[in-house]
Amino acid sequence: MANSNSGHSKKLRAATAAAATKAKLASGEYRQFSVQGRAEDVELILAAVEKAGGSRVQALAKICRRYLEGLS
Repeated sequence: MANSNSGHSKKLRAATAAAATKAKLASGEYRQFSVQGRAEDVELILAAVEKAGGSRVQALAKICRRYLEGLS
């Protein structure tokens, strides 16, 4: 097994990624929120995200832009 695929290396990479994300959250570069609701509402949101494509953040941003453009 190559060193880069060892359990220890994977844990180190995960810890590094977690620390980077935590720093970005602390600096305000990243923000996060969670959604909790009725199952049918969450399923509707997830279906819209799936249809919009991309990552969840990209998909939600796309949906929100379309919605906000429709209001003007």
